[in-house]
Amino acid sequence: MKNMYRILAISTLILVVSTVNVFASTFPDVSTDSRFYDEIMYLSNNEIITGFPSGEFRPGDKVTRAAAAIMIGRALGYDGEQRETSFPDVPKSSKASGYIQQAYENNIISGYPNGEFRPGSYVTRGEMAIFIARAYSLSEEEVVPFSDVSVNMSSFSSIRKIIAFGVTTGYEDGTFRSDQHITREQFSAFLARAESDQFRLAVNKCGYDPSTRVNPDFQTMNCLLTKAAQESEFPIPPEIVKAVASVENNGWKHFNSNGEPVISDDGGIGLMQITNTAGYDVDRLKYDLNYNIQVGIEFLVNNFKRTDLPRINDHDPTKLESWYFAVMAYNGTVPSNSPFYQETGERNLNAYQEKVYRVLRDFGQLDTNIHSIPMTSDDFQYDGNSSEPIVFLKKSYQMDTNLLKSTKQLFKVGDVVRYEGSGLRSIPSTNGALTPTNSSDLMTIISAPLYDYQSTSSNQFIWYPVEVTKNGKKIKGYIASQYIVQ
Repeated sequence: MKNMYRILAISTLILVVSTVNVFASTFPDVSTDSRFYDEIMYLSNNEIITGFPSGEFRPGDKVTRAAAAIMIGRALGYDGEQRETSFPDVPKSSKASGYIQQAYENNIISGYPNGEFRPGSYVTRGEMAIFIARAYSLSEEEVVPFSDVSVNMSSFSSIRKIIAFGVTTGYEDGTFRSDQHITREQFSAFLARAESDQFRLAVNKCGYDPSTRVNPDFQTMNCLLTKAAQESEFPIPPEIVKAVASVENNGWKHFNSNGEPVISDDGGIGLMQITNTAGYDVDRLKYDLNYNIQVGIEFLVNNFKRTDLPRINDHDPTKLESWYFAVMAYNGTVPSNSPFYQETGERNLNAYQEKVYRVLRDFGQLDTNIHSIPMTSDDFQYDGNSSEPIVFLKKSYQMDTNLLKSTKQLFKVGDVVRYEGSGLRSIPSTNGALTPTNSSDLMTIISAPLYDYQSTSSNQFIWYPVEVTKNGKKIKGYIASQYIVQ
């Protein structure tokens, strides 16, 4: 019996050693300390990539368009059966014909204007970004940290998408090098990260690392607040969220210089000055800026849904005036926030919500018509010497619908808009080169918004990348959100 166990043990050891040797020697030119060894082995084990007849992988070789179609097709589970294609330079006899045609039919890879596919041409890093974004139906976009990526590039939106998906961080010098041909090992890294989250890179929203406990610059905070609002399941204008944050915490500071959160005299925590902490993680409210913003938005949305607060017209959440009473309730429906002074009947311009809407005007450059809400001092009952909440005697107000102002920061990619500003900017900044346009020009939003090129700018509007046709030529650039109309 002991001999039998010994034989089994030796056999098992031989099997393990043999397996390890086969795995490690699959590609003699890919050592275990190679930068992308794990990614290459993952794709190889899943039969997505193969080596050459010599047994080599050739990690530094460039990737052809045909090879890219094959590898992406295998990753997506295409059968790859050879077939007729839509391209004159890809015959049925081509090994890649099935993969190329299937990728083409699924809008992953396209041909050139002359109808050719050019299977032997090398793939650039920008093209690879396009292939990955399309193959995995990516939609979320991140800010662009690369100095060499501009709105005029065909891969602009796709690069932003693969950043958000954790596929790339670019080079250490802050470039992406879109026109550089991609190597087989780089291709393997991109594809493995797209395929499996075990290889995916960490992604910091808006490029901000919350673990640093340092306040982001103003435009990074603009990004964090905007994206949090845009990602809310309930539609809430980002302009409202940012204006509330401004009144709650002038300067948009969440941390003190010592890395501890800003705490107000009444216990308000951080950027959004959260005081009602019941049911929430207090430590996260203090040290997780994104969570603090999320909870602030949740309070605003819950206020908007309250049935004891007055409503404007059909209570459309995309209209800025509709949030008037929800904003009031964020600070409290207390006598000091009454829209009118009870004694004189005059408008209370010091009310919390009035301050918020002034921020919209001054920093978001959006004038609203809150003073056209047809309310009077008789609509609000309260004791000015008490802290008891206001009693709202009227629960509905009807305004001229033409006076209601829509949010300008919830547009989507593909939306067609007009622009009442002076024209397109070459960069997201008023300092960018200007290409004049007309208010009648139809513009298509081609990517998620970006934020002012000057990181310290106190502007709360955002910049949309758009494309417009002028004199038969397509032009791309940026437009400021506050001047967009539909």
